[in-house]
Amino acid sequence: MMNSLSPSPSEPSFFSIVWHDSQTVPCVRFATRRVSLARRIDLTRRIRELTLRYEFLKAGDPADQLEASLSEMLVQQLLIEWGLVEITGLTVDGEAGTVKTVVEDGPEGLAQEIAVAIRSEVFLSEDERKNF
Repeated sequence: MMNSLSPSPSEPSFFSIVWHDSQTVPCVRFATRRVSLARRIDLTRRIRELTLRYEFLKAGDPADQLEASLSEMLVQQLLIEWGLVEITGLTVDGEAGTVKTVVEDGPEGLAQEIAVAIRSEVFLSEDERKNF
């Protein structure tokens, strides 16, 4: 019997965003960008200096550690502004939630959750780096 070399009738699909159900704020869903080579390059360039500064300062005196904390929060803000596409189920001061309102006025726990989701999508874990 001969196998056919014709392509499969269904083409693979790729969606450039992924939806998440919030674990910190009930009924909130948010969409984040999926990583592509160009997006990874763009984001890496943007956060490189902040990340290097954070690593250097976190081992210093209390003033340096405070500066390191600021650098980490700026990285979180950058991740959210870069990777959050849409948010549903959230109102802030009577207005529908947006990227801007999540960063400026939204619940800090939600902002941290979104930043973690984006970071896990973009950056390799320690185990993934070892196997790469």
